[in-house]
Amino acid sequence: MAGSSVRRRWLAECVAYHGHLCMGQVLGVLIAERGMELIGTKDPREMIVVSENDRCIADALQILTGTRLGRRSFKLRDMGKMAAVFLNTRTKKAFRVWLEGEPVPGGRNFHSLAPAERKKALDEALMADTGSLLGFEPVVIEFSENELPGRPNVRVDCESCGERVMDGKHVVRGKMRLCVSCARGAYYKKATGSRRGRKGTTGSNGRKVQTGGKGG
Repeated sequence: MAGSSVRRRWLAECVAYHGHLCMGQVLGVLIAERGMELIGTKDPREMIVVSENDRCIADALQILTGTRLGRRSFKLRDMGKMAAVFLNTRTKKAFRVWLEGEPVPGGRNFHSLAPAERKKALDEALMADTGSLLGFEPVVIEFSENELPGRPNVRVDCESCGERVMDGKHVVRGKMRLCVSCARGAYYKKATGSRRGRKGTTGSNGRKVQTGGKGG
């Protein structure tokens, strides 16, 4: 267990990045601390961390572990849970750590507390024994070659819209290699009256492409 001064320093670093102090930052500190202890490394080059929600804890996990979404060492599997999986990529040891106890005495809603009570609850949670708040278990987690840190192994130009697709995220339909948006529909809707720029331009593979494809 890290000392109080160390945890307070860690929390200050998380708050500086996240923008405000909250229970999610405190719990993120505790979960990150326990996860790194369990897998036996604090080296971000030897870790992949998977957050199970996209709220405050995700920022704290990245700051404390040094993993990053843009480096592909931080992953999101949004289950809406206050939990994370930690993988030591060198030893393959992996553990899932989750919030098991009540961070606020009596199970009260943190946001319903008066300011002084909130501060006390945050301090008490930060100094808590992780064994009293967190559960953990060894797990097996695997990633494909296209999910691992490093340069993209696969680069494909969508044969409908011409956009570059990396890391094997393309879809094969018949003899065509397509991006997910053109193959299955995009996650967004086009604005009314909008037109896609560079209509009928040449893709990066030199092929003339039609850039007004479905969802593309």
